[in-house]
Amino acid sequence: MTIFVTICSVICTLYTIYFLFTSFGGLLRKRRPTPHCEAKYRLAAVIPARNEAAVIGKLVESLLAQDYPRELFDIYVVPNNCDDDTGAVAEAAGAKLLNVEGPIHTKGEVLRQVFAQLSATGKYDAYCVFDADNLVDKGFLQAVNNALAAGWQVGQGYRDTKNPFDSWVAAGLTVWYWFLSRFYNESRSRLGMSCQMNGTGTMVSDAVIRKIGWNTQTLVEDQEFTALCALNDIKVGWMPDARIYDEQTNDFWTSCVQRRRWTAGSMQCMRRYTLKLLKKHTMACIDMAMMFTGNMLCILSLIPATGTVLGLMPFFISHPWRILALVLVLGVYYLACCGAAAALYHIEGKLNMRGFEGVMCFPLFMLTWMPVNIVACVTPPPKWREIRHTRGIDRPDNDAQGHKSI
Repeated sequence: MTIFVTICSVICTLYTIYFLFTSFGGLLRKRRPTPHCEAKYRLAAVIPARNEAAVIGKLVESLLAQDYPRELFDIYVVPNNCDDDTGAVAEAAGAKLLNVEGPIHTKGEVLRQVFAQLSATGKYDAYCVFDADNLVDKGFLQAVNNALAAGWQVGQGYRDTKNPFDSWVAAGLTVWYWFLSRFYNESRSRLGMSCQMNGTGTMVSDAVIRKIGWNTQTLVEDQEFTALCALNDIKVGWMPDARIYDEQTNDFWTSCVQRRRWTAGSMQCMRRYTLKLLKKHTMACIDMAMMFTGNMLCILSLIPATGTVLGLMPFFISHPWRILALVLVLGVYYLACCGAAAALYHIEGKLNMRGFEGVMCFPLFMLTWMPVNIVACVTPPPKWREIRHTRGIDRPDNDAQGHKSI
C-alpha cells in the first residue's frame, strides 16, 4: 500500500512540475507581438444561439461596431432549439440567420453544419465563433486579420468577463478564465507551443475546415478540436488582442452543472484521444494528452493526500498543539489563493472593493472543483443543457475601466 501511495505521489508531483513550467515558464520569455496588417481577409462571425433573445442584440451590435471594413465580414446567428424570438431579435439587430437540420444536442453539432454550409460558398477566409452572451472588443476582427496574415490557421482570443463583480461564483469563474488566458495560453505561446481553444472568441480558417472539417463528438468541442488540430500538425495560435467579454453565471449549482459538463467532456476526450496523441510524439499532442488526464490526476492526488493525513492523525492526537501547524498550512493555502485572485484583478485593472468578495471566496471556489471532478468521474456524461441569460449587460463599468494588455 505504501508503494502504491508513493507511486501516486510521484506521478502527481511530476504532473504538477510540468503544469507549473508550461503555465509560468514561458512568461520569462519576451512575447513577440503579431504585426499589424492591412485588412484583407473575409471573415464570418458565427453565433450558435438557444433562447438568447435577451442578449443576442448586444452581441450583434458589438460586432457591427468593429474597427474592420464592413464589406469584409458577415454576422451569422444560428438559432437552434429555441422557444423564444432569438432569430427575430438577431435579424432586427443586423445579423443574418442560418438554419440547421435534425435534432441538435451540442454546440459542436451546430458548428459542423454551419461550417459545411459556409465553406461551400467559398466566400470566407476564416470563421470566428462566439457565444450568444458575449460582447466583442472593437479590435477583435482586426486582430484575427493580423493572425491570419502571420500564418495562423486556428487561433484563440482573450476571454474576459462582463460581470466580474456580480457574485463570488462569477468572480471565481472570471479569475479562472483570466488565468487560462494570461498564464496557460500566453505562457505556451511564448514557449512556442500550441495554445488551447477555449469555447468562444476562436478563429478557424476555411483551409482548416476544408482539410479536417469540424467533426467533434464530445461535450467539449473546443478541447476536442484542439486535439484534432494537434493530430493534424496544426498549431493553435494565441491572439491576446482579440478580446471578448463573457457573462458568468451567479448561481453556484448552475456553475457546478456547467463545470461537471466540462470535466465529463474532458474525460470523454481522454478516453478517445490520449493514446492517439501519445503515439504522435509531438509536443502539441503530448501537451493535450497531459491536459486531458489532468482531471483524473486531480482525483488521484487524493490518495497520497489522504494517506498523509491518516499517517499524521496519531501525531496530532497525541500532540494537540500541533494542530496549529495544520491550521497554518490551510492558512497559507487560503492566502495564496486570495493573493493570486487579487493579483489577477490588479493585472486586469479591476482591483477595487467591489471585487473583495470574489477575492476572499476564491479559495472556496477552487476547492469545489474536487467534488465536481469526482461526480463527473463516477457518473455518466450529462446531456447538454442551456444556461439561460435573462439580461443584457455591458462590459464592466460600461467600458470606463478598459483593460491592460499582456
